[in-house]
Amino acid sequence: MTETARTRLLATALDTADSAATVLAGAAAGLATYRALAARPTETRLTLTAAAGALALCLADQATTLLRRPLRGRLGLPAYGYTATATTTPAPSPEQLTTEAAADAAHRAATRAHSLDHGSGSLTQAANWTGQADGSATCELTPDAHLLCLPAPSDRYGAGARTYYLVADGERPIEVHTLAEIVALLDRLAEAGTLDPETDVDEDEHYRDEDQYGDDEPDDHRDLDDEDDQDPDARQSTFAGGYSEEPPF
Repeated sequence: MTETARTRLLATALDTADSAATVLAGAAAGLATYRALAARPTETRLTLTAAAGALALCLADQATTLLRRPLRGRLGLPAYGYTATATTTPAPSPEQLTTEAAADAAHRAATRAHSLDHGSGSLTQAANWTGQADGSATCELTPDAHLLCLPAPSDRYGAGARTYYLVADGERPIEVHTLAEIVALLDRLAEAGTLDPETDVDEDEHYRDEDQYGDDEPDDHRDLDDEDDQDPDARQSTFAGGYSEEPPF
Protein backbone atom coordinates (compact mmCIF):
# COMPACT_ATOMS: atom_id res chain seq x y z
CA MET A 1 0.00 0.00 0.00
CA THR A 2 1.40 3.35 -0.99
CA GLU A 3 1.69 6.24 1.41
CA THR A 4 -1.03 8.17 -0.40
CA ALA A 5 -3.46 5.25 -0.25
CA ARG A 6 -2.69 4.70 3.44
CA THR A 7 -3.32 8.36 4.22
CA ARG A 8 -6.62 8.34 2.37
CA LEU A 9 -7.72 5.14 4.11
CA LEU A 10 -6.95 6.51 7.55
CA ALA A 11 -8.66 9.79 6.81
CA THR A 12 -11.76 7.98 5.58
CA ALA A 13 -11.87 5.78 8.68
CA LEU A 14 -11.54 8.74 11.03
CA ASP A 15 -14.19 10.73 9.17
CA THR A 16 -16.58 7.77 9.25
CA ALA A 17 -16.05 7.24 12.97
CA ASP A 18 -16.53 10.95 13.60
CA SER A 19 -19.80 11.04 11.65
CA ALA A 20 -21.10 7.87 13.33
CA ALA A 21 -20.31 9.19 16.81
CA THR A 22 -22.02 12.49 16.08
CA VAL A 23 -25.17 10.84 14.71
CA LEU A 24 -25.34 8.39 17.61
CA ALA A 25 -25.00 11.22 20.13
CA GLY A 26 -27.81 13.18 18.51
CA ALA A 27 -30.08 10.15 18.24
CA ALA A 28 -29.44 9.13 21.85
CA ALA A 29 -30.19 12.63 23.12
CA GLY A 30 -33.35 12.84 21.09
CA LEU A 31 -34.60 9.42 22.20
CA ALA A 32 -33.88 10.15 25.84
CA THR A 33 -35.74 13.43 25.61
CA TYR A 34 -38.72 11.84 23.92
CA ARG A 35 -39.04 9.15 26.59
CA ALA A 36 -38.58 11.61 29.43
CA LEU A 37 -41.49 13.71 28.18
CA ALA A 38 -44.01 10.90 27.91
CA ALA A 39 -46.61 12.87 29.87
CA ARG A 40 -46.36 15.95 27.62
CA PRO A 41 -48.47 16.54 24.48
CA THR A 42 -47.14 15.00 21.25
CA GLU A 43 -46.31 18.36 19.65
CA THR A 44 -44.26 19.39 22.67
CA ARG A 45 -42.41 16.07 22.80
CA LEU A 46 -41.48 16.20 19.13
CA THR A 47 -40.30 19.82 19.30
CA LEU A 48 -38.12 19.26 22.35
CA THR A 49 -36.80 15.99 20.93
CA ALA A 50 -35.66 17.73 17.76
CA ALA A 51 -34.05 20.52 19.73
CA ALA A 52 -32.22 18.12 22.01
CA GLY A 53 -30.99 16.05 19.08
CA ALA A 54 -29.67 19.10 17.23
CA LEU A 55 -27.91 20.38 20.32
CA ALA A 56 -26.33 16.97 20.91
CA LEU A 57 -25.11 16.86 17.29
CA CYS A 58 -23.36 20.21 17.65
CA LEU A 59 -21.75 19.33 20.94
CA ALA A 60 -20.64 15.91 19.74
CA ASP A 61 -19.11 17.39 16.60
CA GLN A 62 -17.11 19.90 18.63
CA ALA A 63 -15.96 17.19 21.03
CA THR A 64 -14.84 14.78 18.31
CA THR A 65 -13.02 17.57 16.55
CA LEU A 66 -10.99 18.33 19.66
CA LEU A 67 -10.30 14.63 20.21
CA ARG A 68 -9.27 13.72 16.71
CA ARG A 69 -7.02 16.71 16.11
CA PRO A 70 -4.03 15.26 18.04
CA LEU A 71 -4.61 11.87 16.47
CA ARG A 72 -4.61 13.31 12.97
CA GLY A 73 -1.42 15.18 13.75
CA ARG A 74 0.34 11.97 14.82
CA LEU A 75 -0.87 10.15 11.71
CA GLY A 76 0.21 12.97 9.43
CA LEU A 77 -3.34 13.83 8.38
CA PRO A 78 -4.95 17.25 8.04
CA ALA A 79 -6.44 18.61 11.24
CA TYR A 80 -9.94 18.58 9.71
CA GLY A 81 -11.90 16.05 7.73
CA TYR A 82 -11.06 17.56 4.36
CA THR A 83 -7.88 18.07 2.44
CA ALA A 84 -7.33 21.55 1.14
CA THR A 85 -6.32 21.37 -2.50
CA ALA A 86 -3.92 24.08 -3.45
CA THR A 87 -4.80 25.44 -6.87
CA THR A 88 -2.06 27.30 -8.65
CA THR A 89 -3.53 30.03 -10.82
CA PRO A 90 -0.97 31.79 -12.99
CA ALA A 91 -0.78 35.55 -12.77
CA PRO A 92 -2.57 37.28 -15.65
CA SER A 93 -0.29 38.15 -18.51
CA PRO A 94 -0.86 40.85 -21.15
CA GLU A 95 -1.54 38.16 -23.76
CA GLN A 96 -4.09 36.45 -21.53
CA LEU A 97 -5.83 39.73 -20.73
CA THR A 98 -5.98 40.61 -24.43
CA THR A 99 -7.64 37.30 -25.23
CA GLU A 100 -10.07 37.68 -22.36
CA ALA A 101 -10.91 41.25 -23.41
CA ALA A 102 -11.76 40.04 -26.92
CA ALA A 103 -13.98 37.28 -25.54
CA ASP A 104 -15.66 39.79 -23.23
CA ALA A 105 -16.34 42.14 -26.16
CA ALA A 106 -18.00 39.32 -28.13
CA HIS A 107 -20.12 38.37 -25.13
CA ARG A 108 -21.20 41.97 -24.50
CA ALA A 109 -22.05 42.49 -28.18
CA ALA A 110 -24.25 39.40 -28.18
CA THR A 111 -25.89 40.35 -24.88
CA ARG A 112 -26.73 43.89 -25.97
CA ALA A 113 -27.97 42.59 -29.34
CA HIS A 114 -31.22 41.77 -27.55
CA SER A 115 -32.09 45.41 -28.21
CA LEU A 116 -31.99 44.60 -31.93
CA ASP A 117 -33.58 41.17 -31.73
CA HIS A 118 -36.02 40.62 -28.88
CA GLY A 119 -36.55 37.09 -30.15
CA SER A 120 -33.05 36.04 -29.03
CA GLY A 121 -31.95 34.99 -32.49
CA SER A 122 -28.54 34.47 -34.04
CA LEU A 123 -27.25 37.96 -33.22
CA THR A 124 -27.62 37.23 -29.51
CA GLN A 125 -25.21 34.27 -29.69
CA ALA A 126 -21.67 35.13 -28.61
CA ALA A 127 -20.25 32.46 -30.94
CA ASN A 128 -21.36 34.56 -33.96
CA TRP A 129 -19.33 37.58 -32.86
CA THR A 130 -15.61 38.22 -33.12
CA GLY A 131 -14.41 40.50 -30.35
CA GLN A 132 -11.43 42.81 -30.22
CA ALA A 133 -9.30 43.97 -27.32
CA ASP A 134 -10.60 47.56 -27.70
CA GLY A 135 -14.14 46.41 -26.84
CA SER A 136 -15.52 46.35 -30.39
CA ALA A 137 -16.93 43.26 -32.07
CA THR A 138 -18.05 42.24 -35.55
CA CYS A 139 -20.61 39.79 -36.87
CA GLU A 140 -20.26 38.71 -40.50
CA LEU A 141 -23.55 38.89 -42.43
CA THR A 142 -22.50 38.60 -46.09
CA PRO A 143 -19.12 38.46 -47.85
CA ASP A 144 -19.36 42.24 -48.34
CA ALA A 145 -21.14 43.40 -45.19
CA HIS A 146 -20.90 42.92 -41.46
CA LEU A 147 -22.42 44.25 -38.28
CA LEU A 148 -20.11 46.35 -36.12
CA CYS A 149 -20.66 46.78 -32.39
CA LEU A 150 -18.90 49.67 -30.68
CA PRO A 151 -18.89 50.49 -26.96
CA ALA A 152 -20.52 53.82 -26.22
CA PRO A 153 -18.73 56.32 -23.97
CA SER A 154 -19.19 54.99 -20.47
CA ASP A 155 -19.62 58.48 -19.01
CA ARG A 156 -22.69 59.04 -21.19
CA TYR A 157 -24.59 55.76 -21.46
CA GLY A 158 -23.00 53.43 -18.92
CA ALA A 159 -20.25 50.87 -19.25
CA GLY A 160 -22.50 48.28 -20.91
CA ALA A 161 -23.97 50.49 -23.65
CA ARG A 162 -23.32 49.45 -27.25
CA THR A 163 -24.02 50.99 -30.66
CA TYR A 164 -24.49 48.88 -33.80
CA TYR A 165 -23.56 49.81 -37.37
CA LEU A 166 -24.03 48.02 -40.67
CA VAL A 167 -20.76 48.28 -42.59
CA ALA A 168 -20.29 47.38 -46.26
CA ASP A 169 -17.12 47.51 -48.34
CA GLY A 170 -16.53 51.07 -49.50
CA GLU A 171 -19.70 52.35 -47.84
CA ARG A 172 -20.33 54.75 -45.01
CA PRO A 173 -21.37 52.84 -41.83
CA ILE A 174 -25.05 53.22 -40.97
CA GLU A 175 -26.34 52.95 -37.43
CA VAL A 176 -29.09 50.37 -37.01
CA HIS A 177 -31.62 49.81 -34.26
CA THR A 178 -33.78 46.89 -35.38
CA LEU A 179 -33.57 43.70 -37.41
CA ALA A 180 -35.94 45.24 -39.95
CA GLU A 181 -33.41 47.99 -40.69
CA ILE A 182 -30.63 45.45 -41.14
CA VAL A 183 -32.72 43.34 -43.52
CA ALA A 184 -33.78 46.40 -45.54
CA LEU A 185 -30.20 47.64 -45.84
CA LEU A 186 -28.95 44.22 -46.91
CA ASP A 187 -31.70 44.00 -49.55
CA ARG A 188 -30.74 47.44 -50.81
CA LEU A 189 -27.08 46.45 -50.94
CA ALA A 190 -27.93 43.34 -52.94
CA GLU A 191 -30.11 45.24 -55.41
CA ALA A 192 -28.39 48.62 -55.77
CA GLY A 193 -24.90 47.69 -54.65
CA THR A 194 -24.81 50.56 -52.18
CA LEU A 195 -26.17 51.59 -48.79
CA ASP A 196 -26.38 55.28 -49.70
CA PRO A 197 -30.06 56.32 -49.71
CA GLU A 198 -29.30 59.32 -51.94
CA THR A 199 -28.97 56.99 -54.93
CA ASP A 200 -32.76 56.73 -54.89
CA VAL A 201 -32.85 60.13 -56.62
CA ASP A 202 -33.71 59.75 -60.30
CA GLU A 203 -30.49 59.46 -62.28
CA ASP A 204 -32.00 61.69 -64.98
CA GLU A 205 -31.86 64.81 -62.83
CA HIS A 206 -32.03 67.10 -65.83
CA TYR A 207 -35.79 66.50 -66.00
CA ARG A 208 -36.11 69.78 -64.15
CA ASP A 209 -34.58 71.68 -67.07
CA GLU A 210 -36.22 69.83 -69.97
CA ASP A 211 -39.75 69.85 -71.19
CA GLN A 212 -41.71 67.31 -69.20
CA TYR A 213 -44.51 67.22 -71.76
CA GLY A 214 -42.54 66.05 -74.77
CA ASP A 215 -41.74 69.26 -76.66
CA ASP A 216 -38.27 70.62 -77.17
CA GLU A 217 -38.93 73.98 -75.57
CA PRO A 218 -37.99 74.40 -71.91
CA ASP A 219 -40.88 74.90 -69.57
CA ASP A 220 -41.53 78.39 -68.30
CA HIS A 221 -42.13 78.19 -64.58
CA ARG A 222 -42.33 81.91 -64.01
CA ASP A 223 -46.06 81.69 -63.56
CA LEU A 224 -45.70 79.33 -60.59
CA ASP A 225 -45.76 80.66 -57.05
CA ASP A 226 -42.69 80.14 -54.91
CA GLU A 227 -44.65 78.07 -52.42
CA ASP A 228 -45.59 75.66 -55.22
CA ASP A 229 -41.99 74.92 -56.04
CA GLN A 230 -41.07 71.37 -55.29
CA ASP A 231 -39.38 70.97 -51.93
CA PRO A 232 -35.84 69.66 -52.53
CA ASP A 233 -36.23 67.40 -49.51
CA ALA A 234 -39.21 65.71 -51.17
CA ARG A 235 -37.06 64.66 -54.10
CA GLN A 236 -34.72 62.81 -51.77
CA SER A 237 -36.04 59.41 -50.88
CA THR A 238 -36.09 58.54 -47.25
CA PHE A 239 -34.93 55.17 -46.06
CA ALA A 240 -35.49 53.19 -42.91
CA GLY A 241 -32.28 53.00 -40.99
CA GLY A 242 -30.88 56.31 -42.23
CA TYR A 243 -28.11 58.17 -40.54
CA SER A 244 -29.29 58.94 -37.03
CA GLU A 245 -26.01 60.34 -35.86
CA GLU A 246 -22.41 60.58 -36.93
CA PRO A 247 -20.57 57.27 -36.33
CA PRO A 248 -17.49 57.57 -34.12
CA PHE A 249 -15.01 56.89 -36.89
